[in-house]
Amino acid sequence: MLKHLVLLTLLAALLLVFPVAAANASMIENTNFITVQSSPPYADVYINGVYQGKTPVTSPDHYEGHYEVRVVLAGYDEYVVPDLYVKSLGSGVASVTANLMKNTSIAGVIVYAEPAGVDVYVDDMYAGTVPELKDGGLQLAGYLPGKHNFRFEKNGYNTVTKNNYMLTAGNTETLRVTLGKVAATTTPTEEETIVPTTTETTSPATFAPSAPPTKAPAPLFGILLGCAAAVLLIRRT
Repeated sequence: MLKHLVLLTLLAALLLVFPVAAANASMIENTNFITVQSSPPYADVYINGVYQGKTPVTSPDHYEGHYEVRVVLAGYDEYVVPDLYVKSLGSGVASVTANLMKNTSIAGVIVYAEPAGVDVYVDDMYAGTVPELKDGGLQLAGYLPGKHNFRFEKNGYNTVTKNNYMLTAGNTETLRVTLGKVAATTTPTEEETIVPTTTETTSPATFAPSAPPTKAPAPLFGILLGCAAAVLLIRRT
């Protein structure tokens, strides 16, 4: 009976696992790729606002649907595909080719930061996150010439700012920043106040030898009584 119960339990578990695995496999089979290339190359690619890498780049695992593709290179106009339709797997890869146009009326910025993952704000507006150094700097484009305020932030690191930084039309500026770690703040611990204990030194107790007992003198009345008894005894004799 126990053996049959164990077999039934294993069978029920398998029936639960296989549909889930099959569903996951089906979901993976229904995804497709988005490939993005640009001229000139090495531009930043964002799909639905999420950084994907530098061109040329291939972004996998996209379900059927509509996507926004943005290609950014400092000194060039942004290239945006607002509604790229991605079909299910087997229907071909969705491809984007961005022919970037140089714009001399705006300014561009490339930001390199240590460590990677630094968030960049320009005039208090989020502009992007700096990738790993091996992936190159963060490309920023489309800023009007003039003074701008830059702020660089990352959790656990000190914030760095560059205020009134001048950008010139037609130029691409390179900013390099290094953020130092925030010093660890230790909670001050209350020092234990140690009160010195004074130990009283007592001299060892000295015991004086007791005096030998002295016989108490016989009472005078007893002596007289003894004498009277002796006199009476003598007279009788």
